[in-house]
Amino acid sequence: MTALTSSSFKRLVQVLKKSKKTCTVVEQCCGGTINTSIMAQPGASSVFYGGSIAYNTKKAKGLLLNDEDLHESLMSPSPSPSGAGASSSKDDSTSPSNDYIQSKFDWTAKTSVAFCKALDTDYAIAEGGAAGPTFGPDDMDTGFAVLSVAGRGHGGDDDSVKVLKQKVVHSTHNNREQNMRLFADAASKLLTEVIEGNDDSLSQTSSVSVSDDTNVVLDRATALRSDPQALVEMEPQAKYVIVKKNEILFRSSTELALLSHDDVAHLKNDQNQMTFLGRLSDESKTPLFGIDILKGHVSGESDDKDLLFDGCAFADTRTNAPLLPPLQNELALHMMAYANWQRRSCFCASCGAPLTLIHAGTAQQCTACKALSWPRQDPSMIASITSRCGERILLARSKRHPPKMHTVLAGFVEAGETFEAAVARETWEETGIRIDEGSVQYIGSQPWPFPQSCMIAFTATADENQPLNIDENELVDAKWFDRHDVLAATKVEGAVMQKEVAEAALAEDPTLSLLVPPKRVIARTLIDTWLQRSQ
Repeated sequence: MTALTSSSFKRLVQVLKKSKKTCTVVEQCCGGTINTSIMAQPGASSVFYGGSIAYNTKKAKGLLLNDEDLHESLMSPSPSPSGAGASSSKDDSTSPSNDYIQSKFDWTAKTSVAFCKALDTDYAIAEGGAAGPTFGPDDMDTGFAVLSVAGRGHGGDDDSVKVLKQKVVHSTHNNREQNMRLFADAASKLLTEVIEGNDDSLSQTSSVSVSDDTNVVLDRATALRSDPQALVEMEPQAKYVIVKKNEILFRSSTELALLSHDDVAHLKNDQNQMTFLGRLSDESKTPLFGIDILKGHVSGESDDKDLLFDGCAFADTRTNAPLLPPLQNELALHMMAYANWQRRSCFCASCGAPLTLIHAGTAQQCTACKALSWPRQDPSMIASITSRCGERILLARSKRHPPKMHTVLAGFVEAGETFEAAVARETWEETGIRIDEGSVQYIGSQPWPFPQSCMIAFTATADENQPLNIDENELVDAKWFDRHDVLAATKVEGAVMQKEVAEAALAEDPTLSLLVPPKRVIARTLIDTWLQRSQ
């Protein structure tokens, strides 16, 4: 169980304790991950009554309260095998996989209510699905889990039990271990959301999410930066992003922690730096601030980062921010860019006098000559070099990358140099390959505040028969890879730029020729663009 997954269960147990509620759990494809993750948390024995794992459908009746109906509904309807007259199209609402998923909605609803009643708990969560790598339905190739939460006393009758919320979670792969953790994490968050939604006393101090609605964007509200009174008035309603060194606070591996004003009151002091990031563009106009923790830990000097904020954990921004939804990713990079600039730029470039932060941390002014300065982004090129036939791509591994991690070429643009010339120069210097003249095409861009770059992405072509001449000061390896090998690498999920994650992925599938960066980084966008064009 990862630290971030553990943090979601820590939060769940804390919410149960604070609300003085109890729960039980019934699992199918998670195989006990939810039960054990709850039991691993301190104080769980006061709120968790235990649970059941109905894994073997032939022998699970005793684990399902000896309830014939629960047992039969777990086993059926069985997905039709290929050739049995059922369609295998994923777009067909009557396909075997859709029937199978629907059956889990029915089963988890019945089971959550039955266990909540039988064990006399306040809440029960039931999970049913398929984690992989093999599946019963012939038209299913990725994992899913249906989650149902039942609760007591929410229908006007203190003893009534009903289903409060259901949710289906789909994965993008058939990696059994990763899916079990994904589904377990989703279960803990779903139950936490239900409990918090039913208890107003919990909603004001909990970590909350930024909406993933693509219509909601970050309004940087630049005019408000120079209005101190408006900023002070926004603080009580604001949400806060927390940064420490090169790490940012996460609620889970795919969710940024956004804390309330009460949660961060103890951080607002002269030792830490607060920055105005903007506000959401939706009707809420929620203000957003970032806090950079500059002086050790708030609660002593413990190295245990989980102790700093209950239910959350710090993780490396560079490797984990790409796992966030787009808006949360933007917030993370936005705050990290300001934090890096504020720490690094302390003296005036003109006269050498100390600088002071103004405009809510977004600008600096010299204390002597009064010159103003703002954060800068250094232009960098990043490019996918593909063969003229379009069937192969040139990828490289640097010394800082984990084993087999290959990515596209990148480098800084020099003074007086065009981006096209930088693509040609960096490719030649690092690999000895001359790109085709006039083949450079713009794809997109991404801020990369490590420490202060803006990556401008291009594609280009080259003759793959040229000899490779690798600059060993920059690279460990560079190769031409075909589409099949790269496509297999894109199926690996998670923070694969971290050594331990990469090693686990290779141990899970030793046949992988390489690993590639995760989605939502511009390097992966270039790789995916090539894969789509080469189909």
